[in-house]
Amino acid sequence: MLIVTIPVFETYPGMDVSWIHTAVLLMVVVGGVAGASSIAELGSSGESMTAEGTEAVKSNASDVAFEVRTTLNNTDAASVTRTVELVVEDEEGSSFTVDERTVTLSAGETRSLTLSAPTDAVTAGRYSYTLGDDTGPLATGTVSLDRPAFLVSDARAEPVVRGETGTVAVTVHNRGDFRGMRDVDLLLDRNHDGTYDADETVATRAPLLWAGSDTSATFPVGTDGLEPGTYTYRVEAAESAQEGTLVVKRPATVRIEGATMTADVVRGDRFNGSVTLTNAGDVRGSETVRLDGPTEAFDWTRSVTLAGNGTTTLGFAAGTDTLARGNYSIALSTSNDSTSETLRVRESRFVVDELRGPGSADVDDDIRFTATVWNAGDAAANRTVEHRIDLDGDDDPETVVENRSVDLAPGERTTVAFAIAADDRERFDDRDLLGTHVYGVYSGDTNETGVVVVRGYYGGSSSSESSSSNGEPDPVSRDVISQEKYGRYYAELSGETQEQVTELHRRQPFADGLVVTEVLTREEIARQEFGLDVERNDAFEFTSIEVETQQEIEATFDAQFESDDGDRIDSWDELARERFGSDYEELDDDRQETIEKTYQDQFDL
Repeated sequence: MLIVTIPVFETYPGMDVSWIHTAVLLMVVVGGVAGASSIAELGSSGESMTAEGTEAVKSNASDVAFEVRTTLNNTDAASVTRTVELVVEDEEGSSFTVDERTVTLSAGETRSLTLSAPTDAVTAGRYSYTLGDDTGPLATGTVSLDRPAFLVSDARAEPVVRGETGTVAVTVHNRGDFRGMRDVDLLLDRNHDGTYDADETVATRAPLLWAGSDTSATFPVGTDGLEPGTYTYRVEAAESAQEGTLVVKRPATVRIEGATMTADVVRGDRFNGSVTLTNAGDVRGSETVRLDGPTEAFDWTRSVTLAGNGTTTLGFAAGTDTLARGNYSIALSTSNDSTSETLRVRESRFVVDELRGPGSADVDDDIRFTATVWNAGDAAANRTVEHRIDLDGDDDPETVVENRSVDLAPGERTTVAFAIAADDRERFDDRDLLGTHVYGVYSGDTNETGVVVVRGYYGGSSSSESSSSNGEPDPVSRDVISQEKYGRYYAELSGETQEQVTELHRRQPFADGLVVTEVLTREEIARQEFGLDVERNDAFEFTSIEVETQQEIEATFDAQFESDDGDRIDSWDELARERFGSDYEELDDDRQETIEKTYQDQFDL
């Protein structure tokens, strides 16, 4: 037997590796050659070793392309030692030994034997092989070896929410007889046209697999650019492909499906509303809905969790007591939706005007008052209107004489009447009523006030003012003035108030038939006519008032008397006429300054 060794180079498609093996040319005499898949077992009469049950099997080992398995029999009466070789021949006619074993068999012994063709010695193709020893061939046959071939199976994809990364998972199997690396592509039919274009390739994987082995491969699928829906995909290798569907779900999106809110209220009424929220997505999600309005009473929030396509309705309310009349914006909002409503707040406003009552009245008579009340607001209402009178001398009417229930539509007006009954002695006695009193009518929104002087009798006379023989009123005493105006005796008054009473006493007679109860002190004029914060019977600081107002108060005060006798304070004009013979405004700056100093000196004495 002649053996020639020849190096052979072979490159495998899809691999960056060139395999080198040695081709061994074995010249043997073969009695017969098996067909493409047959095996022939050879031997002659008298031979001591035979092969039975020979077969070629592709191996699961990573470094073995195929194995030849046989059973050897020693038919001789003595032990025998043989070297058994596995010789292969490729389609080009080149032969080479890929494996050999030296075996020793006792007489009559039977033994199993396996010889292997390593993967680095052969390439893909069809091979003839011979199993033989130095006596000749024992068995022959053929085997076909396949290149690496990837099969894709078990493709699957779980539903994914849009915006998240989906995954397509597959199993890849190498059905070839050699280790290899192959591209496996994922394509997605983005435009739903039923075809897979080159630009629809999503990802590529290139696993390296041993012959007959499996591996799992996953492909990421970005969904930001995909509309929710169902997409077909294809995972393909050169030899096979698998198709499936990927479901892209709508993300959780809680929106305002509808809302109802009170649009018109009367101030004080309850504002009510409700909102229906719908999850427009396919998966569960949470959201916070917020109500915003003009006051903290409208600051309302709720957090909800809804299943995909779920719906819920929430209610809310707020008070309007602190809202003035007008229009207000009320808004409902989520992170991605909003709606608003304009709330109109109406309110009534009862205005009191045209207050009418006597300037003076007799303590033994009914004292009657009227006032007009009208609704200046834009809402109908029922209000209680009160008639009050000041009886404690602070000029703040605190005693309720009577009240009336008044029901008015917007713009409507009515007249209310009240009376202090002369026979109501359980509530009012002479001491309470005598003197000057501030009274008023109050609606809760506005009020109007006036002054009434209630006269009485002193020293057995029929009036606080008696007449002299010539018909002129007799001067009244300081005690009478004190009782009429303050309900006290003169000695009980403060020093400043005593000076004011003394001035009234000295300046009699009073102008226009006024009685003493109708004549006002500077303090009363400042409080009642000019609304200044002057407490009754306190030390009245006239100079604390603005000079211009002082002049007006002085003029009002002087107009109550027929004579200027006893006037404690002369006004600018009185001083100017007395000294320069003209009114204050007609003087030059120097003379006005002189008058102003003279005026001030009156208070420094």
